[in-house]
Amino acid sequence: MLRKTARARDFLVARSPAMRGVLDKVQRWADGDVPVLILGEHGTGRELIARVLHQSGPRRERRFVAVRPTFDSSDVPARGATDVGDDIDDRAQRALRAANGGTLLVKDVVDVPAPTQRTLRKAIRPRGPRAPRDRDTSPLEAYDVRVVGSADLDLEKAVAAKILSRDLYEQLADHTIEVPPLRDRTDDLPELAERWVAHYVGEVGRSKLSIAARAHARLAQYPWPGNVAELKSIARRLVVNVSGSRIEAGDVDEVLPVVAQRVPLDDMSFEDMVKAKLAGFLKRMDGYPVHDLYDKVLERVERPLFDLVLEHTGGNQLKAADILGVNRNTLRKKLESLGLDKKKKSKTSEREDEALDGD
Repeated sequence: MLRKTARARDFLVARSPAMRGVLDKVQRWADGDVPVLILGEHGTGRELIARVLHQSGPRRERRFVAVRPTFDSSDVPARGATDVGDDIDDRAQRALRAANGGTLLVKDVVDVPAPTQRTLRKAIRPRGPRAPRDRDTSPLEAYDVRVVGSADLDLEKAVAAKILSRDLYEQLADHTIEVPPLRDRTDDLPELAERWVAHYVGEVGRSKLSIAARAHARLAQYPWPGNVAELKSIARRLVVNVSGSRIEAGDVDEVLPVVAQRVPLDDMSFEDMVKAKLAGFLKRMDGYPVHDLYDKVLERVERPLFDLVLEHTGGNQLKAADILGVNRNTLRKKLESLGLDKKKKSKTSEREDEALDGD
């Protein structure tokens, strides 16, 4: 999270086409009061986008309150002496009061309990004579709050599973901003790295720290599974670890996690793919006895091979046998052995199968 004196917009980098699309939506909806749903993987900067949205609109002088699905937050006052109880709905209403006139960000809105989802629905429901009627007519305090929700990308599944109210989802989903993962906005990476390094340099009070071109190249090669949140952590570690005035490639190598290099399948030979799969299998089976590996590997090659050839011949076994270069009886026996073998496997055999089939 940014320190309170920092401006969110200072950390919004939008050189990539994906992030320019995000910024366009922020600018389009900043002046309104419509609820907004910000989607993206964890660590992509969903709260940052919510803060920029707030700071770009007419509510910028009022409070921005960010809460977790439990509505716990240091931005929300503790229960007063006259308040009754302290359940999640009480905390939700206190959060709405705290954000009155400003913006309330509900993080991971899909995890908000169902009763409190109803409270949010009422809080963002249009008011006045043309407002749609709600089946739940229990009274609720009126709030002048812009509600923003953040979530990952599986909300339709959450609605289908009745974890998230469809009514609440539809209220939020009319205005959706999808924040791309860092791996899909690599044009932003150099400037993001420089800004976060400069931020932590300022926090610790040390002299300016630059990033060498080869160090930027190292950062660009990393897949960033933790997105911008991981980049922030790496930037902080570099500021702490580097004693000179410039971050070099070796400094980046020391702090970046070691990951296996991913090679596109089209660039790998069939033999290399088999070797990579078997290497993973042997690693997972280290310490366990391995039996019949030769037969197991052949079985896994033969099954898809025969399936595809038979599909290609429309099920004609005579043509399939000719393509495969085996006689029809051999093919028939192979198909029978692969498709009709129902013998119960031993625990060790099952473990080997799972290891071979795993990623």
